[in-house]
Amino acid sequence: MYLKRTPTKSGRVSLSAVQAYRDDEGRKRQRTVRTFGFVDELEREFEDPVAHFREVVAEMDAERLRAEAPATITIHPGKKVDKRESSQLRRHVGDALACWWLDALGVETAVRNGMRGRRVGYDLNAALRLLVCERLLEPGSKLAAWESRERHFFRSELTDDDVYRALGELDRLSGRIVDACNRSIAKGSGRDESLVYYDVTNYFFECDPDEDGPRRKGVSKEHRPNPIVQMGLLQDSEGIPIAYDLFEGNTNDCETLLPVLKRRRERGLGRVVVVADKGMNCSDNIAGIVAGGDGFVFSQSLRGTRSNSEYKAWALSDDGYAASPDGEFKIKSSQRNKTVRLKGADTFDGRKRDVDVEVKVVAMWSRKYAERARHEREKVLEKSRQLVERPGAYTRATHFGAARYVRGITFDRKTGEVLEDPRVRPQIDQAAVDAAARLDGYYLIITSETDWDEGRILDAYRELWRIEESFRVTKTGGLSSRPVWVWTPGHIRAHFLTCYLALLIVRLSQRALPSHPSAQALLADMRALDCSYADDGWWLFDHRTDLTDEVFALVGEEPPGGVPSENVQRDSAVCPARLGQTALNYCGSQV
Repeated sequence: MYLKRTPTKSGRVSLSAVQAYRDDEGRKRQRTVRTFGFVDELEREFEDPVAHFREVVAEMDAERLRAEAPATITIHPGKKVDKRESSQLRRHVGDALACWWLDALGVETAVRNGMRGRRVGYDLNAALRLLVCERLLEPGSKLAAWESRERHFFRSELTDDDVYRALGELDRLSGRIVDACNRSIAKGSGRDESLVYYDVTNYFFECDPDEDGPRRKGVSKEHRPNPIVQMGLLQDSEGIPIAYDLFEGNTNDCETLLPVLKRRRERGLGRVVVVADKGMNCSDNIAGIVAGGDGFVFSQSLRGTRSNSEYKAWALSDDGYAASPDGEFKIKSSQRNKTVRLKGADTFDGRKRDVDVEVKVVAMWSRKYAERARHEREKVLEKSRQLVERPGAYTRATHFGAARYVRGITFDRKTGEVLEDPRVRPQIDQAAVDAAARLDGYYLIITSETDWDEGRILDAYRELWRIEESFRVTKTGGLSSRPVWVWTPGHIRAHFLTCYLALLIVRLSQRALPSHPSAQALLADMRALDCSYADDGWWLFDHRTDLTDEVFALVGEEPPGGVPSENVQRDSAVCPARLGQTALNYCGSQV
């Protein structure tokens, strides 16, 4: 490295530190490490700028050489690991990404502002940081998170009681935290909320089975008899979460949409079109959405008791369909009026009233969907045949849905067991099977956006998979937010706040990283980014991929570097002790 003097066309001379190197093809190259300025300006501060900055460059070069110099680690084969210090000898570094996002989203600032004037004996930001990082790296109970606190570079000087006390404060600040995240996203990378997606799911508990607070017995997605809690999630067209809310477990799915939209309107945002499945398609939701000046794109049921006979007949008719050249797909649409029932609270005179809403209905048929429906029905029919052969061996829960294709069978309302009648022999209801087969491959979508063409409506609805994937990520795809290990209402709400923040960090990282990795790939690499303490302040890293390089670049740091050593495991990388402090810095730790 040397000091370079570069003359300009105007006659001025600039000073810079330049380093020589060879590129991948062995050619000599130069790169500017640092620019100091023009000599005439620097003379105002230094008597001899050239001599001064020669010394500066010499010190920079010496520091570089010291950093690149090989180091020796002494290994004592007979020395055993100290059991009392073993938890401190391996640390997480993958949480750097999580802590960087918590700081970038303004979460820690929102928490500090929300705690002004309140006296607590612990650092609430440290508790939140710990719970979110543990949700991403080692999801488990709150007690398990506290027990792993020493596996992080950031400080978590908390007792187990502090962690549980923090849940109450996090519940109080949850609205402030979510709002801070939305403001930061809108101000930073920008966000389009003109089209949003909504769905609801439920979570079960690993605690007292009694009903309490939001825990209520309801229709469980896992068909469990224990109390559950419902969570509604709203996210944008890129899959980035916008808001969430919790509801009692016995709340009907369609009753959860309007409260979440109401909170969005309170933020003063403009008109939005909500995309959701048929579970949200009811008069109350359509009336509430349209009355609020918003729009909707809902699927419309063609099966079961909620189906509309007029829509079904129109969808099954071949008239009006435009088919693809290969015959694999066909679509048509129709302008119609949908009658919705307004509640008395929504009318000027306080009386219930039916109102017609202008809608556009799109029907489509896909051979791929037809084959999938046929395959799924065959699996249900197999259970139906088992139910016919041995009805007393099964219950409604163990053969969920199989009874739809069976005649002559009833279940006890309380126990769910089959009520056998020797005078009636159960048998397959072939008429029900044929009726279901006629609907294979057909799909119906209803929307308030009558000026949208069929392709735009279909494209909007197809993106609903993103929110379904978000639920898979939170439930079984890595964050393991169920079972819920807390049971008081405030603690339950705080638990889902940490799960929401973890999901938000995953989604934002997927969008920000150049390779746009899957959630599973991102979490796997974050969890593999651990280091072990070696000796004399050195840490050993044994995991590096293209994705981890992208993660370090995102948080503004170089990947863990170093040289292989004969004294360490093969393919390991050695990093200096200062990396621990570097990790602490880029984790955004405030102590």
